[in-house]
Amino acid sequence: MGYAGGDLSPDEDTFGLSILHFAEESLQISDNQEGEALFRGTNVSFSDSDASFFCSFDGTDLYNADHEVMEGGGDWFDGDFSAGWSYPQSGLILPFPEDPSRAALINTQTNRYEIGGQMIGVGENIYFSEIDQSAAEGLGAVVVRKELLLSDTVDIGKLSACRHANGRDWWIIMPEFDSNRFYRYLLTPSGISLEGIQEIGALVPSGVGQALFSPDGTKHLRYNGISSTVGDYVTIYDFDRCTGLLSNFRQRNHEKEGSGGGAVISKNSRYLYVMASVDLYQYDLWAEDIEATRTLVAEYDGHLDPFPTTFFLGQLAPDGKIYICSTNGVTSLHVIHNPDAGCPDCRIEQHGIELPTFNSFSIPNQPNYRLGPIDGSPCDTLGIDNIPLARWRYEQDTLEPFLVQFYDLSDYEPTEWLWDFDDGSTSTDTLPQHSFPGYGTYEVCLTVSNANGSGTQCKELEFTMPNSTAEEKQEVVAATAFPNPFRERFSLSLRPGWLPVDAWLEVYDAVGRQVHRQPLRAGVNSVELSGQPGGVYVWRVVQKGQVLGVGKIVKW
Repeated sequence: MGYAGGDLSPDEDTFGLSILHFAEESLQISDNQEGEALFRGTNVSFSDSDASFFCSFDGTDLYNADHEVMEGGGDWFDGDFSAGWSYPQSGLILPFPEDPSRAALINTQTNRYEIGGQMIGVGENIYFSEIDQSAAEGLGAVVVRKELLLSDTVDIGKLSACRHANGRDWWIIMPEFDSNRFYRYLLTPSGISLEGIQEIGALVPSGVGQALFSPDGTKHLRYNGISSTVGDYVTIYDFDRCTGLLSNFRQRNHEKEGSGGGAVISKNSRYLYVMASVDLYQYDLWAEDIEATRTLVAEYDGHLDPFPTTFFLGQLAPDGKIYICSTNGVTSLHVIHNPDAGCPDCRIEQHGIELPTFNSFSIPNQPNYRLGPIDGSPCDTLGIDNIPLARWRYEQDTLEPFLVQFYDLSDYEPTEWLWDFDDGSTSTDTLPQHSFPGYGTYEVCLTVSNANGSGTQCKELEFTMPNSTAEEKQEVVAATAFPNPFRERFSLSLRPGWLPVDAWLEVYDAVGRQVHRQPLRAGVNSVELSGQPGGVYVWRVVQKGQVLGVGKIVKW
């Protein structure tokens, strides 16, 4: 038994874009040389309050929704080090508190200094800019450009943000280079201000890696990958969303092979995943002794795409999965399908997503936009309540098509869950598994509640059998193949809500020979054609002899 496919509509993410959505946006501008930088190290994207793609930032230019340089957003980097903009987590875009027409861009740059007789990459300066989203006929314009907040050496990247406990403002944390000090900024409706400099714990060596908050905002974490000889440093703090202060310093130095690495935390804030180049580890952040739970859960499998697809940076996506990029320019991402579970139930799939373009060590830098206030805390002063927002996805079983696994993705602290499967059955679990009685259309609803209110999301799930056994019929089921062209494999995305029963994908070469056939399940299906030569192929979705979808795709 296993699960495949699923559904999460792109309009269900209020501000952040899904990683695959951003990959598609990158491809659309890859024909111009400036645009190709978009999917490199500095990888920042932002969508408006209607969940439409609004802008992206690559460290050297700010692009609008038409993938053109935004008014006032060009020639951002002006340092001496030409690659200074291409570093992970050196940019961040946040919605301005209480003003949906404005967005704040905070960024750093990277320079090189001679330290100990070696040229070392060092973070440099902190800049603040403001974007008017209503300007230029809705394409946006930079109205405050690169206001210098700090002139100092800072860590390489490691720019991270978390909602204030009042549920409105934003804390922005930036560590100093090779130090135990943090700069603590607060973004409010009035603007951005330095709230203090905190010194805590032992020195933290700076290296390429990640800094992030847990989705619930209770912990702050830094991963610094130094080298194969020095190893890496995993540093964990508790975080106070009222004061913006860190506490309970914990740090461990580990041996590692290869270069690069990163860290990411599951949606339920329990599991930390550390990517140490060729090794992937899982920690339990709820344990009293976090370090004691360090477990090796995956090792690099030697795949070349065309370079080694090792483990580098990770990001929790709106679908609740974790996506991991590599240190090289490759066309795939690793996926952790169920990161809220202990491994092996977390289900790690190496190089499981093929991208439409090369990804040069890049992953979006996005905070948890849906972190509400700490109700009842001393900082809960604005009258903002955590009213649950219901969100969920599903996966169809690979062997039993009427068996479906459901995943709760709801936000704003629900305490009760009620699933209605539209067949007389209900569940109060957060991750229920349900077997539907047979063919038909079922309106599945999840209602989540807490003391402040409730929210409901419903989706139609359709188990259909074709009405005809005719060999050729007009296309009745939407399916999309991407990327097109592809290199080794492509993905076939079925119409949201359709759960196929005894449906197959057939692939034919240019002379009509069938070269591939596989069963289909709901959502996105991965299709492996690495052994086939380059050229044009035809794919068909067939169920009980009826052709439900057809298209062409090109293999490079």
